[in-house]
Amino acid sequence: MKKRKEQKELSTIMTRRMLMLGAGQGVLGALLVGRLYQLQIAQSEGYRRLSDNNQFDRRLVLAPRGRILDRKGRLLAGNSEVFELRMLPSRISNHQAWLKRVSRLITLKPENIETILEKIAEQPKFLEVTVKSNLTQRELSRLAVLSPVLEGASFQKSYKRIYPQGWMTAHVTGYVSPVNKRDIDGEPDLRYLPETRIGRTGIEHNMEPDLRGLFGFERVEVNARGKPVRVLRDQQANPGEDAYLSLDAKAQFFATDRLRRGRWQAVPVQMPEVQEALLKNKELRAHVSMGDDLVLKDEKGRLIPPESGSVVVMDIETGEIKVMVSTPSFDPNLFSNRLSVRDWQRMNEHPRTPLLNRAISGLYPPGSTFKMVVLAAALEAGVISQKTRIDCSGAFEFGGQNFHCWLERGHGLVNAEQSIERSCDVYFYQIALKTGINRIHDMARRLGLGDVSALGLISEKEGIIPNRDWKLEKRGVVWTPGETVVAGIGQGFVLTTPLQLALMTARIANGRSAITPSLVTQQSPERSPERRTEKRTEKSAVFPPLDVSPDIIRFLHKSMRKVMAGGLGTARKHDIEQGMAGKTGTVQVKRITKEQREKGIIDNIDRPWKERDHALFVAFAPYEKPRYAISVIVEHGGSGSSAAAPIARDIMDFMLKSDGISA
Repeated sequence: MKKRKEQKELSTIMTRRMLMLGAGQGVLGALLVGRLYQLQIAQSEGYRRLSDNNQFDRRLVLAPRGRILDRKGRLLAGNSEVFELRMLPSRISNHQAWLKRVSRLITLKPENIETILEKIAEQPKFLEVTVKSNLTQRELSRLAVLSPVLEGASFQKSYKRIYPQGWMTAHVTGYVSPVNKRDIDGEPDLRYLPETRIGRTGIEHNMEPDLRGLFGFERVEVNARGKPVRVLRDQQANPGEDAYLSLDAKAQFFATDRLRRGRWQAVPVQMPEVQEALLKNKELRAHVSMGDDLVLKDEKGRLIPPESGSVVVMDIETGEIKVMVSTPSFDPNLFSNRLSVRDWQRMNEHPRTPLLNRAISGLYPPGSTFKMVVLAAALEAGVISQKTRIDCSGAFEFGGQNFHCWLERGHGLVNAEQSIERSCDVYFYQIALKTGINRIHDMARRLGLGDVSALGLISEKEGIIPNRDWKLEKRGVVWTPGETVVAGIGQGFVLTTPLQLALMTARIANGRSAITPSLVTQQSPERSPERRTEKRTEKSAVFPPLDVSPDIIRFLHKSMRKVMAGGLGTARKHDIEQGMAGKTGTVQVKRITKEQREKGIIDNIDRPWKERDHALFVAFAPYEKPRYAISVIVEHGGSGSSAAAPIARDIMDFMLKSDGISA
């Protein structure tokens, strides 16, 4: 009886527990069903979006950069397709170990790894970092084999900026380099494109928005490990616009080579005497280390680097620049990737500053090439006439000081035309005093000196064309008559750029319009001579008038022609068959000391290179129907008549014959 009762109680307890367990299971099942309903039905859309976000990466797509071409469609800057290895830091646990593993497959130096790690630390982890660009086929195949197990790695097709003409047009095209923090602060979207290159100088910088184009967008489907599976492109990138320049690459090459050779003999760099000189001559060694194999031998038999200086050739009707040379130069291709410390030091520490664009940033006293400005101002002011004669005895005494003429014995009685032909300094000392610095300043500005051009290139200098107000503002003291005397021969405070001297000469040659220089055309390369003539006429009409008397312009033309064709012209040995009108200039950089005179060190060739005179020459041709104006500056080249004029003669002859213009 007792046993039956116990069994009944146990059965009751078991039944109660079963009911409780069943109820619990029912509640749990209901909760599970409810949760499943919530996840799969009620919130399915939200989770689907989250899944899509994990499945797809949204990326910006770099647009191919616009090309830069010369007037004939020759490529000056373009793009080459390359493959890059990138890493996504957010999907990699140990960045340093990952990079060391990769370095066993491709060339990746320790300093490169440090740079990459620094970049990872500086930016958000969800941004890709370029590990190496321009992968070789062998490197690409090695990485491709291990790509399934290389988490966070991706391969992207990108564009490398190339400059086929290299250093020949480097200062005109400029160069591009990777974005930095300042760029990203200005344009936040740039941080999403590690391969972006920004124009830093020249046309690359000046036309950056147009050349860069518009970014595109794409969705990249990835697997659970973050590896790309397929690409779904949402918006195509718009390539940058091409830039057509007025520059003629063929003429640019000729002018560059002609300037660099100067009047000296070229010597093969492989010769034993050159190799021996490289051990002793630091400047020559710095030059050859830049990859240049041109070495010259001067009249003393010394081995020297190529000449430094600038050449600018301008169309006198349109203002289009056909040639813009600055030497020494550099290879802009080095900047397309990350510039090595060694290459940067070579360029930055080079004694002749190859990064300086001498055509627009080099400031030089114009010397006797400034005499056309002074003569025009004097004739306009009426202080002299075309027949005014002044006696040159070799020196002009003023204020207790002797101002010497370049010809020690003097020129005797000379008139205005002869003063240009023979470049008589005494004549210009005196007419400058009579004219006054303010009138000279006004004429110089009308002829294009003392201001930046309309090219818009960064680092262009405006030069100095002084007047009384300028000195009081800049120096805090009044102008003195002795300073006017020195300014009369283009020295003292007067500073100009080679571009400005070419513009001055072009305005004199044109005589009607105050033309302005241009480098970028708005059209594709010219197709025919008829089109070129049509364009020249159309563009010349938009310039304001020069506001200089036609009689004065004609007289300047006649006087400059005498420099080339006159019996005593300073450049009479360097005329061309088409006829050229020009003006020589020689600028003293450093006075010859008494000690140097006693030692007989008077000639330029005997002095240290940096103490030698600058050689200048400006001209236009043909004389009867002017087409081009040219300015040539040979840094520390000596005499303008012997160093600069022959270079200008050969370049101008090449330009005219290329256009089919003969005598």
